[in-house]
Amino acid sequence: MQSNRRPAQHPLNPTLLGMDVYASKAISLRAKADPDIANLSFGEPVFGPPEHLLDDIAAEDLSRTAFLDAGKRYEEPRGSLALRQAIAAWYRDRYGLAVDPERDIMVTHGGVEAITLALLAVTGERDKVAVSDPSYMLYARTVLTLGRQACRIARPAGGDEYAAMLADGDRLAGVRALIVNSPENPTGYVASLEDWERIGALAAANGTWIIHDEVYDVMDFERPHRPARTVPPLADNAILINSFSKKFGLPGLRIGWMVAPPAVIDLAAKAHDYLYLGVNIQYERIARRLLEDPRKAEWLAGVTRLVQGRCLTALKTLGAAAGYAWPRQPLGAMFLFPDVSGLHRAMPAHYRASGEAMGDAVARYLLEERKVAVVPGSVYGRQGDSHVRLVLCTQEDVFDAAMRRMA
Repeated sequence: MQSNRRPAQHPLNPTLLGMDVYASKAISLRAKADPDIANLSFGEPVFGPPEHLLDDIAAEDLSRTAFLDAGKRYEEPRGSLALRQAIAAWYRDRYGLAVDPERDIMVTHGGVEAITLALLAVTGERDKVAVSDPSYMLYARTVLTLGRQACRIARPAGGDEYAAMLADGDRLAGVRALIVNSPENPTGYVASLEDWERIGALAAANGTWIIHDEVYDVMDFERPHRPARTVPPLADNAILINSFSKKFGLPGLRIGWMVAPPAVIDLAAKAHDYLYLGVNIQYERIARRLLEDPRKAEWLAGVTRLVQGRCLTALKTLGAAAGYAWPRQPLGAMFLFPDVSGLHRAMPAHYRASGEAMGDAVARYLLEERKVAVVPGSVYGRQGDSHVRLVLCTQEDVFDAAMRRMA
């Protein structure tokens, strides 16, 4: 007799079931579906790659020979030695930092994979990983997805924010790793020397690894960027995360890297081989060309000037009269994080009636009434509840339209 019983349902991972589409992605998808919306919600840089390299990229890196060479073999787990040598030269020439390309560097599928591998290498299940509040929303989500504990620490606005955040010497007690994003998404904050010295002292005292996401490293216009490993107390327990997505405007290239002590690289390369296999060899060629370009410093300086100019325009346009306040003056990166409490008070009452965070209500109002897409600050932590985030790297006409509509 045929049974009518259904087969037992195997339970799914509750952590993954609880993951929703993060706000910047959801808002950006809606904005992209409506060409009338000025989209300042998603960090896809309008600049890059350098125009002067396009002919060589097309003729050599995208040639039939390059394609067949790349497409018919796997890259080794650490990435090509030639690209790792170019990365080592980047740190030597820009920061005077000596990095061994054979032992201290590996190439990854973008910066996000590098962060994941760093966490897998230096933390274990249920270990505490600290992230500041506010911070990039994927840090805490990645930590939770990997089965670690995400510990949010409120970071007050000011001149030396990490030093103030860690003024209580117990903040890193029992914390296995601290993720620092500098220059930062979403606030534009750049860590000061005092910040790094405080981080270094507490990391040494507590055995805490520092994972420094520095993907916006060239976008430092009000305070100089310092890779964590240039600070003496952090030379041996800091991991640098970087990529080609933002500085060269190539997020689709999916090439990033990590710099870490050899033992960390060994473990990360093993995990990379188990979980992902090698990166795209053809795209490694393009990445190497970008780093070896003798004109890159000049071109990157132009990118920084573009971002800084838009930052200054926004600060001038979005003032108190329009409902915006700036408790944090942006120091770098390509984002702004204004407080919108004033705009929240001034907008129609029905947008305030839902009880949602001020930034969420304002983001909805700007999208529906002014046709501007921004990200509610609450997704970056509770400290962002009264803020919104906007990007500075979009097309000029889109940026100009957004400024007019938001003012």
